[in-house]
Amino acid sequence: MGTLEVDKSLKAAFKETLEPHGFKKVKGRYPHFVRMATPEIIQVINYRLEQALSPQLEEKRFEVYCAVGSIYRPEINLNRSVYASMDWINTTHLDMYVKAKCNGIQVYENEQPGVDYIIKKGDEASLREQIAFAMTGIEHYIIPAFDKVVDLKTCVDYLELYAFSNLYISRKTECNGDVFILPAKYPNKESYRVKVQNDFHEEKRIVMQRVSEGKMTEEEGKQELLWYERRFCDNIERYGKFFEDEATQKEVSRLKAERAEKNLNAIRAMGIEV
Repeated sequence: MGTLEVDKSLKAAFKETLEPHGFKKVKGRYPHFVRMATPEIIQVINYRLEQALSPQLEEKRFEVYCAVGSIYRPEINLNRSVYASMDWINTTHLDMYVKAKCNGIQVYENEQPGVDYIIKKGDEASLREQIAFAMTGIEHYIIPAFDKVVDLKTCVDYLELYAFSNLYISRKTECNGDVFILPAKYPNKESYRVKVQNDFHEEKRIVMQRVSEGKMTEEEGKQELLWYERRFCDNIERYGKFFEDEATQKEVSRLKAERAEKNLNAIRAMGIEV
């Protein structure tokens, strides 16, 4: 089995699995399968075909990635490789499984996905088995999570659970990932303050547990909590500036409009209807 044969089998399996859920492969050679959950929200599932780590035993290995984002993020470029897209399309099957298990979402213990799927050397049955395993993971962990995203508020919910770094508020307005959709869930600074305080209490619980287990000293725990406290206070102030300061609000509105136009044009250019 050569690379082209494995890639062809993967593309066919992804198409068969994802098209009934409303996904479509983008134009060109890159294996991005896209669904517009709403005119403002894009969902992507793709795979990355890797060279074997043990060439004498393995034919190939592949990884499955997914992402949800809004058209207000800095860039949506589907005309580039999976590797080049990992700045935001980087959630793995295993990430989805672990988050589900830790948050009371249904998991299938006998079907825990791995980070990658290994195809044995010269074994077509192995290829079929690994592809089937990957498709099961998509059906059990990715699609159900994606289906819950029906508006910008639930998009924030998804990102908080699976890709929280996309909601980090940077000091530079133009560098923020999907921060511009935060008001859909947190309409004002006070509501965001409550969220941040809850986050801090959770981090404090984790730190105190690590101290009690001897995994860090009391002084280390104290310093870490001070760092979290400063960071969370900064986040609250930045949120207020972004969405309550009149001058910054105008800048955010301008950037949102520019990004939406640019990203929608880029999505349409790849053959995806919006």
